[in-house]
Amino acid sequence: MDAYEKGALPYPDGTILAKLAWKQVPLVEGHEIVPDAFVPGPTTTVQFMVKNSKRYAVTGGWGFGRFIDGKPVDKAQHETCFSCHAAHAKGHDYVFTRYAP
Repeated sequence: MDAYEKGALPYPDGTILAKLAWKQVPLVEGHEIVPDAFVPGPTTTVQFMVKNSKRYAVTGGWGFGRFIDGKPVDKAQHETCFSCHAAHAKGHDYVFTRYAP
């Protein structure tokens, strides 16, 4: 957590990042005030990034995992993770998110 809060890059080996993704559901209460507001609905995926610079050297030191309904997705889907992270977040150790206190 220290590296994340401080923005220390690269992240140290042993770092584990988790992401929950969910469907957007229109906000029912308060819709008349904020008509385009959404809230989290059902979970769609759980995703992980694990930093191990030796084991995952070919993918910037990161291993990727994605689960749908608690089951890992196929290998082909996992192989698409790094190409997107490399194209859009290479300058931030392949991590899209930033610490938000």
